[in-house]
Amino acid sequence: MRKHVVCATIVSFLAGLSIKSSLASELETKTHYTDEGIAYVELGNSSSDYRLIFIHGSPGSKEGYQDYLADPWLLEHTQLVSVDRMGYGQSPHRLETKISQQSKLLQPLLASDKKNIVIGHSLGGPIALSLALQMPTSVSGLVFVAPAFDPELETPKWYNILADTWLIGLFLNQNWSMSNGEMMTLADELSLLSNQNWKTLEEVPVTLIHGEQDTIADPANSKFAMRHLSGQLKKWVKVEGEGHFILWKNPAKIIAEIRQMIEIMR
Repeated sequence: MRKHVVCATIVSFLAGLSIKSSLASELETKTHYTDEGIAYVELGNSSSDYRLIFIHGSPGSKEGYQDYLADPWLLEHTQLVSVDRMGYGQSPHRLETKISQQSKLLQPLLASDKKNIVIGHSLGGPIALSLALQMPTSVSGLVFVAPAFDPELETPKWYNILADTWLIGLFLNQNWSMSNGEMMTLADELSLLSNQNWKTLEEVPVTLIHGEQDTIADPANSKFAMRHLSGQLKKWVKVEGEGHFILWKNPAKIIAEIRQMIEIMR
């Protein structure tokens, strides 16, 4: 059983690399920068009452959301922002393992005159949550896609420990070196996050979307989040036949959930 799970994880991981590579083309739009040098793109309807902020996982980039940034309905009805987190893409190449600091760096992206909906994939999920906890009156909705929340499920894997050695580290590119650094401290960071007061978000709509065949971020991560979230506006969408890369394999499902959240807010 253990061998089967390990093999499935590796296959999913390699498949994801292929998907990410095919989607990581340059976005044909101007790149903006915050005062801290965080790179982001901004598209869509600037007059809309809704601002969607997309946060990628580990590794990742703002280009990973290009299917969403090109969606006709989202472009017409919302303002779209996709960001390179610290350490990735056109943002400064500096390792930042603290979830609270990663989210703090994204605070300037929240609009004061719009309803901000923050969407996070994988590690982008807890960073989105941290941002909402830091700025609860500025975040109107949260969408978590294949998120990682449970500290007990997110301890370093054998390949993270191996990659953390100086010898293997010599062969890692910048993206994977950054990612592995984040993974080595993730469980501790999630413990800190889980001890915060999530009840401050009980009036905020929260949707968790998780593929039931996710072998990288166990679906039990969403179960953990559902237990910690309070209020009546939380929802867990379980998607049969999808894994960790549902973000790219089934964008229509995720866009439909985003649209549904916007309808609730109207």
